[in-house]
Amino acid sequence: MKRGPNKASPMIVKNRIAGTRVTVWDVLHYLETGWSRPEIAVTLHLSDAQVDAVARYIEEHKEELMAVHQQIEARKARGNPPEITAKLAQSSTKLQEWLKQHHETKT
Repeated sequence: MKRGPNKASPMIVKNRIAGTRVTVWDVLHYLETGWSRPEIAVTLHLSDAQVDAVARYIEEHKEELMAVHQQIEARKARGNPPEITAKLAQSSTKLQEWLKQHHETKT
């Protein structure tokens, strides 16, 4: 679900709060766990107006946002495919070797 500027809520662009990297799902998480809007604003460095706008947006688009949220959670639960896990392990080993060599040359 990709969105451009939203005429009804111009503070929300492509499911992010305009001018920030904060997504509607970030705010949704805090709202679902019982945080107040002022607490969310302080924590995410947003204005009260931004939090109010995203809360309205969430209410207006709750069904489709929750569908995407469920897809994201399902993807996270599946984890990385084996080939990616193998590449991550190789990269980690390579980094550890480089760090060891770099540390040895400095001492």
